Amino acid sequence: MELLEKWQLEPIAAIDAAVKDGVHILSLSLGGGPKEFDVDVVAIATFAAVRNGIFVAFSVGNSWPDEGSLVNIALWITTADAGLIDRKFPTRFTLGNGKVYIGQSLYQQSPKFTGFAPVVYMPQCLMSDTEITQLVKEKILVCENAFVELGMKVAKSRGVSLIRLNGNYSGEGVIVKAFTLPGLTLGYFEAQKLIKYINSTSNPRALLQFDYQTVIRETRAPTVTCFSSRCPNFIQPEILKPDILAPGMNILASWPTETPLTRSLKDLGRAGFNIISSTLMSYPHIAGVATLLKAEHLNWSPTMIRSAMMTTAFQLDNSYRPIFLDENLKPANALAIDACHVDPERAKNPRLVYDLGVQDYINFLYTMNYTETQIKRFMPEPSSCSKFGGGVGDLNYPSFVAIFDAETKERTLMRTLTKPSRIYGISVLNLQIYPPERKK
Repeated sequence: MELLEKWQLEPIAAIDAAVKDGVHILSLSLGGGPKEFDVDVVAIATFAAVRNGIFVAFSVGNSWPDEGSLVNIALWITTADAGLIDRKFPTRFTLGNGKVYIGQSLYQQSPKFTGFAPVVYMPQCLMSDTEITQLVKEKILVCENAFVELGMKVAKSRGVSLIRLNGNYSGEGVIVKAFTLPGLTLGYFEAQKLIKYINSTSNPRALLQFDYQTVIRETRAPTVTCFSSRCPNFIQPEILKPDILAPGMNILASWPTETPLTRSLKDLGRAGFNIISSTLMSYPHIAGVATLLKAEHLNWSPTMIRSAMMTTAFQLDNSYRPIFLDENLKPANALAIDACHVDPERAKNPRLVYDLGVQDYINFLYTMNYTETQIKRFMPEPSSCSKFGGGVGDLNYPSFVAIFDAETKERTLMRTLTKPSRIYGISVLNLQIYPPERKK
């Protein structure tokens, strides 16, 4: 195995210490790009934790919705992606033509300028400090994906406010920002309407109105956030990751008071709480649910806990429609959402679970043609191995992935459903596929 840097050794040592301390749940913010399991130091360290009955929760990563961008793909850990909850921080703005649109903002002070102001549009915000000073004085600056430091420069240049536009990549996934001046963020569709208005007149103007209210239960939720990494799992495509969706966008979270709310050293704002958006917010929710389930069922293994969450997850949003993707408002498929959104109450009583033991994971690695030397990185002591008859797809995982080549018309995947004390039955998934008719 490659030599490890100090920053890699420290989290491994922490996991080892947690195992020795006898913890039940690990909630970890670790992981780089996807790697083969036998060279992934985090995967090896967490395998030791799972061997000792510890449930391990990770995030899927924040690489945006690119194909195969996910991390933390080891099958013995539970991987979460981030969803949006039904909470908004609305701010109205009125254009010079009288049309009113709604953005979102965390700005909580009274704006000094309360009337209509001229609007200047700079698509990419690529301006020097001198250009900012010349452009934004007593004006509203409109930019795509504007950052908080830009807002500070606009305020210093006596600009009125800042409107941050989502690009096509972000879609309707509005990540609210703690701007230090009156500022808001617009989703992609309304951003296009604003740009169209600005280009239609020689004197674009706008008025921002901050109502300082938090609105709940008026938004379709959950959705899959635009920044959550996506499948497929290129290391082992027959294991579907992420496992489950949990709240991760615009989450109220505790915050170290010595750290600026905007993470900018120029920001003097301090508070004990902040609104944070990241898959780093989603996996602690999963760890919390796992803690509740462990308290309810002390004899459950980590895989039983994961199975309970996955098999009881809800697949419709609060409007009883399919959960959709923030970036394009289209229904999410299994590559983005897997088992759908966690439901803590239903997870307490799944009735049946897909259980796995350490030997199952070893057999899985053996089925992947891992050598004895590679397997010893996970199980130092001698162990017997046997390959799954139907390939790695026969692992008793709570999700199914069937891969077909040009010659394969049908595959059978085996699963065992278990109650805590006895095997209840065998579930056989018989998948059939027929090639589409070719056009003549």
